[in-house]
Amino acid sequence: MQNINIRLFEGAYTGNLKAEQRTNLLAAFLLLLQIGLLLYLVLTKGFSYSFVGIYLLHLLVFPFLVARIWLDLHPEYRRHLTLTGQGVRYRKGFRKQEHDFDWEEVDEVYLSIAEVVFVLKNEERHLVRFNMLHSNTALHRARQTIQNIVQQKGIPLTVS
Repeated sequence: MQNINIRLFEGAYTGNLKAEQRTNLLAAFLLLLQIGLLLYLVLTKGFSYSFVGIYLLHLLVFPFLVARIWLDLHPEYRRHLTLTGQGVRYRKGFRKQEHDFDWEEVDEVYLSIAEVVFVLKNEERHLVRFNMLHSNTALHRARQTIQNIVQQKGIPLTVS
């Protein structure tokens, strides 16, 4: 049997585009504000309490921006569903435990439009929701891939 190694949702689980645009706009605004305040200090050779307040505001937003950059550089912490010839590995979200199990452990699979449930032989249920998928083609591809692999492995599949 061929070795199947498919990583679903790597790019399909995308963040909110509006939130990303707002974050980038906020970062650009804070950078311009920093430059403007630096020019103000140089030109007036003075000190202002509003200057300190705006810098403190910047210090509150800066860790958020650094965290977003760090998450972009470390995609292994993102939400994912990976199907291989040996088993399944998935992470539901950031700071969530990554789960993995072999296909031999799977007793039954329930596949619906919004989610897939893997029922293991030891009565464990693993639910992976598709609600964060923003692409209909990625959703269709995911459902087809899961159906094909489950049928190849001979695992009972319930599609709703």
